[in-house]
Amino acid sequence: MKKLASAIVATSLAGIMMIPAPASAASVNISIGQQQRYVSERCLEHPNWRGCDDWRRNHNRWGSGDYRNWYRWNQPNLGSVAAGIFGFAVGAAIVGSMNRNVDRYDGFDGHVAACEARYRSYNAETDMFLGYDGRYHRCNL
Repeated sequence: MKKLASAIVATSLAGIMMIPAPASAASVNISIGQQQRYVSERCLEHPNWRGCDDWRRNHNRWGSGDYRNWYRWNQPNLGSVAAGIFGFAVGAAIVGSMNRNVDRYDGFDGHVAACEARYRSYNAETDMFLGYDGRYHRCNL
């Protein structure tokens, strides 16, 4: 159950990373009044976006460079998509490694149990089994 829960969590986190950030202004070449209105609306919707705290304190002193930086910080880009793909790959690798160790046995007793389960002719004293070719082979499980 723990493995299933951690697999669901890993997949969910990877999926969340794939959600793109909200779209920013279509054009930076708009008037300062329009830029202020746009940034104001976006900062009300997303108060934790980068630059919104500074805009709330100093928006009357913002110039075109400040708005340009704000647009650059808060526009969707391929970095978030790449991070999502990377997160999905890491989650898949974690889930795959958890599933791979399900049938592993610990120690020599586990080795004997695995060989006895796999080969009917397995002899624990010699660690060998009789193969289809009529010869004895060492169990390498």
